[in-house]
Amino acid sequence: MKVRLFALVACMMLLSFAGEAQNLKIGYVNVEKVFSEWPELKAANTELQEYETKLQTRLQAKVKDFQTKVQDYNTRAPQMDELTKKDTETELQNLQTQIQQFEANAQQSVGEKNQTLLVPLQTKLKNTIDAVSKENGYTHVFSLNSALVFTSDKGGDITALVAQKLGFTLSSDSTN
Repeated sequence: MKVRLFALVACMMLLSFAGEAQNLKIGYVNVEKVFSEWPELKAANTELQEYETKLQTRLQAKVKDFQTKVQDYNTRAPQMDELTKKDTETELQNLQTQIQQFEANAQQSVGEKNQTLLVPLQTKLKNTIDAVSKENGYTHVFSLNSALVFTSDKGGDITALVAQKLGFTLSSDSTN
C-alpha cells in the first residue's frame, strides 16, 4: 500500500514537472552590447569623464602651485633665517598633505559619482529586461556574456527588444 502511494505521488510530481517544463521559455540578452550602445550610458560616461577632468585640473593646479613654492624655497633658503625656513618648510609640508588629501577625496568622489550615475541605469536596464521578458512570455532570461548560455536558436535573443524599449536601436552587426 505504501509503495503504491509513493508511486502515485511520484507520478503526480513528474506530471507536474512536465507541465511546468512545457511552459518554460528561456531567452538571453547581450547586456554588454546594450550598455556599449545605450545613449543614456554614453551620456553618463561623458558626465563622469568631465567631472574627472575638472578634478584633475584642480589637482594639477595645486601641484603646480606647490612646485612653484618649492622652487622659490630652494632659491631663497640660503638667505632665510632659521625661523622663516622652518615656517616655510611647515607650509610646504601642509600643502603636500593637502594635495594628497585632495587626491584621495577626488578618487572617492569619482567613485561615488560613478555609482550615482550607473545604479539608476542598471536598475532601469533590469526593469526593462523584466518588462520585455514578461511581454514576450519568457520565464527565464540569461545575460549572454556573464553566464554560460549555449544555444543555436537565436529566437530567444531579446537584446534588440531591450534596446528598443530603452529607446534606441542597436547597430546592425550581430548582437552576440
